[in-house]
Amino acid sequence: MVVKAALANNTRVFSPVTLSQEWPTLGRLIFMVLCATLGTIINGFFVAAFFVERTLKRVGNVYLACVGLSDLIITGIVMPVSAVVLLSGEWDTIPVCKGLQFLTETSTYCYSLFFTLVAAETYYRLCRTTTEYEMFLSLHVGVVSCLVVFFSAIISAVGVFMKLDYDYCERHYTGSFLFRATTLGLLHALPFFMTMYGLFSSAFCISRRARIQNHYRRSQQYDRDCSTTNLNIVAYLLYVVAWIPYLVVVHEYSDSSDSRYYHAVWIGMMRSVTTSLLYSGINSNFRRAFAHLFYYCCCKSSLTDTFASRHRRALEYKPATGDVRVHIMHQAVSMCSPQRTSYATRETQEL
Repeated sequence: MVVKAALANNTRVFSPVTLSQEWPTLGRLIFMVLCATLGTIINGFFVAAFFVERTLKRVGNVYLACVGLSDLIITGIVMPVSAVVLLSGEWDTIPVCKGLQFLTETSTYCYSLFFTLVAAETYYRLCRTTTEYEMFLSLHVGVVSCLVVFFSAIISAVGVFMKLDYDYCERHYTGSFLFRATTLGLLHALPFFMTMYGLFSSAFCISRRARIQNHYRRSQQYDRDCSTTNLNIVAYLLYVVAWIPYLVVVHEYSDSSDSRYYHAVWIGMMRSVTTSLLYSGINSNFRRAFAHLFYYCCCKSSLTDTFASRHRRALEYKPATGDVRVHIMHQAVSMCSPQRTSYATRETQEL
């Protein structure tokens, strides 16, 4: 009732794009610019880490990289546009607000579906046979990723521009209950159960295998599998917890005040700023990749020196013929061993 009275009197003070009008403009601007800058850098480093770190260059990690791209939509487009609207000094225009709602929903749908694929890839790699994992990767990872983005964008566009979803900008209508229930079930509830099953099953397989195989428990592969799986669980649970307030407000308290409604939305959006930072802070592979990227962007004196020194080291290293022969024989023996054969396909398929 409060919202309806405010809309009738045109006294809304909480903007769907630029937050509350009662807050200082400079404070809101600093907040948006800081979130957009920090989130874009972190998510950009997260995506780039799969190309600069050797241990992350696997075909299956494409889905995890797409998770970072989903967050990059919010921190690289939605938040900067909100800062520009704030600088314009005008109240939010409906087309701009609808466009930002479309991008935010597309990012959310993509995040949910891509994390389900991440859980499936982890489950097949750790809990199933090599043949089944190869069959999973044979589904053309790039094509599947494009289909996920296309499907998410279509569903989001239908909901926003055909007024089937909740009216985020003006809150004049609640949309179609059937459409909202369908999207909630297919794009959030079902992926949630599938993702939880895949990730927790993978964690159980890692623990069981570590108890049975002592050499696996002492290997670096165990550390990588355990760290990545646990991080995926924490990141996905953080995503779920961040968007639960919005789902509760929309489905149970649709007539709540603007302040409560838009605060719930921004809680979900703020998660995209910090999630990728967990990987760099806990996982050694991501931490090493972030360090290389930071050095390349901020500390490197010149690109020519780096490439020159790299090529000079490659030219100066000329192993003897006998060493090459021994190295080749060692590789042949390693590839023929059963243990090496079982992991060759899983760990050497690069991006």
